Amino acid sequence: MTMISPRKKFTSIYAKAACIASLSCFLVYAAIETGSTLKVADFPHESLNNVSVKTNAKGEKEYTITDLSYGDAGTDMLSDCVLSFNGRPSSLWKDDTRKYQVIRADYDFAAEPGALGGGCAYFNKSDHEVRMETSRNLWLGSCNDLGSFSIEMRFKAESLKNRGVLFSRIGYFSGEKRGIEIILKNDFLSAAFYKVFEKEGARRYDVFLNSGKAVRQGEWHHLIISYDRLSGKLSKRVNGFEDEVIYTTDGGEPYNNVYIPSFGYRDKQGQIKGIDLPQVSIGKDFIGYVDEFRISYLGHEELSSIKNIATSGYRGVSRNGRIPVNTEGVVTSPVYSFGQTGTMIRELRWAEDLPNGTFIWTEIRISDHLFNKEDAELTWYRSINRQRNIFLKKDRQGDYLRGKYYQWRIHLVPSPDGKDSPVLRNIEIDYQLDNGPAQPRFLEVAESGDEYVSLKWAKNVDPDLLGYRIYYGVRPGVYDGVISRISGKRITNELTRTGHIEIILTNDVIEENMALEKRGILSFPQLKNTVLYYFSVTAYDAYKPDTPYNHESPLSGAVSARPYAGTEID
Repeated sequence: MTMISPRKKFTSIYAKAACIASLSCFLVYAAIETGSTLKVADFPHESLNNVSVKTNAKGEKEYTITDLSYGDAGTDMLSDCVLSFNGRPSSLWKDDTRKYQVIRADYDFAAEPGALGGGCAYFNKSDHEVRMETSRNLWLGSCNDLGSFSIEMRFKAESLKNRGVLFSRIGYFSGEKRGIEIILKNDFLSAAFYKVFEKEGARRYDVFLNSGKAVRQGEWHHLIISYDRLSGKLSKRVNGFEDEVIYTTDGGEPYNNVYIPSFGYRDKQGQIKGIDLPQVSIGKDFIGYVDEFRISYLGHEELSSIKNIATSGYRGVSRNGRIPVNTEGVVTSPVYSFGQTGTMIRELRWAEDLPNGTFIWTEIRISDHLFNKEDAELTWYRSINRQRNIFLKKDRQGDYLRGKYYQWRIHLVPSPDGKDSPVLRNIEIDYQLDNGPAQPRFLEVAESGDEYVSLKWAKNVDPDLLGYRIYYGVRPGVYDGVISRISGKRITNELTRTGHIEIILTNDVIEENMALEKRGILSFPQLKNTVLYYFSVTAYDAYKPDTPYNHESPLSGAVSARPYAGTEID
């Protein structure tokens, strides 16, 4: 027989909650004192990206962008794939990063004037092409959020009449055309993104960059297709000039519910899957020269870092010239703990100075389960200054944005000319803890008889009360079973119109609740005549019932009863 003491009762019934809580031994979280308002005084250095702190005349901490000129605020994007084409095709068995396997390299090596690094690839025959394998651990084989990225190359076309493929990563395994393709046709460049961008929780879209200026035959051009994951900006630059821009967002406005870039697809359960690993093709049916091909990226989980985009010629795998795009300052908070699940944030606010052309925007996320500050799975939700009643908004699963743990990050955006920065100070959060119901009172044994016991207690008056649980066992303070339903219904205040709840416990009721216990932790002893049983009652509220995050009162005072057979004399 498995017996559980009162001290062990909650961890035994909700073992998952205990496992989650134990993770705090390995993660550092900021504790919040009980109260209605949190005032943020300071942040650790690692919480600031391109942000400086100073104290004003009033003693207030102010946060501004560190480098308005962007001269020192660059962090190179990671090189995923580089082809410098500085050697003959016979020597090209992997790209310059040594990550991608080249399975076909057909081109003429040319030391053409204008080529960088000693040579370039000359595609001029029908079978000329470079093909590479992809794999799961690389950007081109990923099915997750692609983050910010850029695809760049130098090229010189000798013919503009045919349809030449400069780059292609297209797959069909999922049942539809999916991937990225950059082509040159009739002196116009086109970049197609087939089912790459997903509106969160909705459909995927085909997006095209197919306008801009005509390309001149016989001249070298530098092309870069870039995407900024924060703003949703997808752009095409030719020779350093922005040729075309699209915002993959709701309404085509920057930062407004940015669409997610991914090569994967969602299954019926809504999970992103990546079963398509098409080969990469460069130069197919293109007549001309290609040089210094590069794919760079900055993962979504690193969006607090500065994002720069490559525009100059290749100068080695690890370094490249950069021009800043959508660079900003970011303040990312630690993960705070309110100490109580279901906590409600009533208002998020801050003081700000906004010179012309600057602005500040923020994101927040909250959860009852413990998460790491670098967690890439938990969704961020946009918030405005003095956003009220955040707890009334719902997440993707339809649950209200309430929780025990939360985190926010604020973005400082400079003026377009790079001369002015917004000023952030006095960050405050109003919140309300969701405490559990009161301890049930006046528990008593109303009656005991042939293998049954009748219990009675006063109704709780908590406004969000959902029901009661009866704990029982055969030893004082040790409970072997929990009764929460009778005839399929919860034990609630609706059972009676009087001021008291009265429940008759029988072996049928015990068997019903034992069938609901799927974990096999409790033994649910049957009621036997002449055996002494001990009982206690708790109340629980409507917040996420039947989960480890629900709020339950302390145990009531205990009572004991002994079932007896026969007829009682009045």
